Amino acid sequence: MRLQNSIVSGLGWTSLSSFGSQGLKLLFKLVLAKLLLPEDYGIIGMAAVFIGFIEVVSEMGMVSALIQRPKEKLHSHHYATAFWLNVAIALLGYGLIVLIVSPLAVWFYEEPILGEVMPLLALPFIFNTFYAIPKAKLSKNLKFKSQAVAEVVSVLAGGIIAISLAFQGWGVWALAWNGIVVSLLAALIYWLYVRWFPEFVFSRQAFHELFGFGSKVMVERIFHFFTLNVDYLLIGKLIGGTALGAYTLGFVLTNTLVKQLTNVMNKVMFPAYSSIQKSKDAIAKYFLRISKMSQLLVFPLMLGLVVLAKPIIQVGFGTQWMIAVVPLQILALATILNGLSANATVIMRSVGRSDLSMKLSISSTLLSTIPAVTIGAIFFGINGAATGILIDRIFRFFWYQRTVHRLIGVHYLSLLEMAWKPLLACVFIGGLTKLLYYLYPVSSWAHLLIGSVLISTGYLWYLLSFERELLDKVLVVTKIQDKVVTPVVKYINS
Repeated sequence: MRLQNSIVSGLGWTSLSSFGSQGLKLLFKLVLAKLLLPEDYGIIGMAAVFIGFIEVVSEMGMVSALIQRPKEKLHSHHYATAFWLNVAIALLGYGLIVLIVSPLAVWFYEEPILGEVMPLLALPFIFNTFYAIPKAKLSKNLKFKSQAVAEVVSVLAGGIIAISLAFQGWGVWALAWNGIVVSLLAALIYWLYVRWFPEFVFSRQAFHELFGFGSKVMVERIFHFFTLNVDYLLIGKLIGGTALGAYTLGFVLTNTLVKQLTNVMNKVMFPAYSSIQKSKDAIAKYFLRISKMSQLLVFPLMLGLVVLAKPIIQVGFGTQWMIAVVPLQILALATILNGLSANATVIMRSVGRSDLSMKLSISSTLLSTIPAVTIGAIFFGINGAATGILIDRIFRFFWYQRTVHRLIGVHYLSLLEMAWKPLLACVFIGGLTKLLYYLYPVSSWAHLLIGSVLISTGYLWYLLSFERELLDKVLVVTKIQDKVVTPVVKYINS
């Protein structure tokens, strides 16, 4: 029961952190998109591919290793060793970005401005290392309240500054300074909460103990990074900055609305699964529960993006972004597959089998992601690249779920069995919404408003009619039933 309470509390605070910060990011991006052009976002997307790779390598999986390692085998020199190693590699990585990676990016994309903006964009790469260990210590103990404060406050400050700079005509530089402010402020807040200062020690034994697990996580993340960014690389090179900016917007919307949900769950469930890693039955039980919650939340959000993509882009971002409509719809369909199950790699890492997630990531990237996105981008542009991502996600769902079945006994058919009713409800509600708009065309604002109301009320009806038992459990466990629902019902009936 104590673990369940910790999970519920963690999900609550992590949800506030993720959706609060990501909601603010989405709001700021909407405002910035009104002030900036697609090619500005394209430049940032080009730079992010190169900078992100160095950042993934530099962390070396140490944070995940600290979270996964049992508490009785974790000591202060483990934290200190991980910290100093991350700082040293971050400084080395920044030097590589300035001296080697920036000129390489300029040559690859033929965009001279990258040489000027990348050193600034890479500064958060250093700042992030200073709060990685304090954040890991909080996650290790399932303490997510302070993380919520740090992330929301830093995003708020960074967004305000970026909008101010954009109003003054700073263009792409406004986006660059946003990342610096967010990382600096987050580092300060995390250190104020944790009050942790590393010892001036570097233990070879601690390094080998952490790197044995972390190296596999690092390799897996490298291929996962390529999985998420090979489309950016190809679109930026083959089609250009404007197309990449439009494609980036589609990915931002789907990630903001959905991937943050899975990140919330995985952020909480990784330490939770790790604490019960010897009980496969317990992990399977929580995995199915989290997967069901993910499905019920992800499906309607993606339905809204598929059905209302055109008015969302037109009203929220302007006609200069209309090229993003079709990629957004395709990526929303691809993201539905993320809702079928919680991230399978979390299960593998939690039971100490990061080697499996590493092998799966490598094979999937080479056999599925790169071929599908490359062929799609070459022959069909950004729409083809988005379709390649959709094909890749279908392949990965079945490929990864085979391993989950082997580890904890959960078959993919169990997940599909849970998913068919909410999926069918979404198809019916979405079809009805499109039919009404076809019969009675209205303005974009009205289309967006009416469509949102129809989708939300229709899906709420489905939840109350077919998922009432699960809703009641959620209300009871989170104590919303006693604190909110019951008093409101009593007031209405009085």
